[in-house]
Amino acid sequence: MPIEMFQIANIPPFLQNAGIYQFILPFLLALAIFYGALKFALGDKIEKSVISLISLILAFFVMLFTSWNVMVVTFFANMGGSALLVATGLLIIIIFLGLFGIKPEKIVGGDKGITKAGWALIVILMFIGVLIFFGAGGGGLVPAAALSSDLQAAIIVIIIIALAMWWMSQEKKEE
Repeated sequence: MPIEMFQIANIPPFLQNAGIYQFILPFLLALAIFYGALKFALGDKIEKSVISLISLILAFFVMLFTSWNVMVVTFFANMGGSALLVATGLLIIIIFLGLFGIKPEKIVGGDKGITKAGWALIVILMFIGVLIFFGAGGGGLVPAAALSSDLQAAIIVIIIIALAMWWMSQEKKEE
């Protein structure tokens, strides 16, 4: 009998066959969420052992639910992958801001609230998100997407020109 080499590619199927993704990980996630929520809401009013017991019982109900509904695993897998993509995008944006010498605290504004540059960055990111949404075929979900592509392009150009005119007409405050 030949000895099989250890391969990292064999780990996810092994964990899936063992039920780690379907039962254990949702159980642990639910346990942490229930415990944290109960501890935050009732930390001073109920003993820690009671909070732990309630959290454990609710987490076992979540495990029971995942045995009936295997789509929970698909949901968490998709959510985890999407969260990784969003976090990577945010990290790249922060790196580009750093390359241009802009600190994220300056855009967010700290205690003063979001600055104009922060709002501009938020609008630009939302615009890029909308473009990605429509580019990925999400336009069929929006009734306004029934407009012709020429009209949509004209509306986008008019909005960009209006924003540029507004930005150029702003008077700079002397501090």
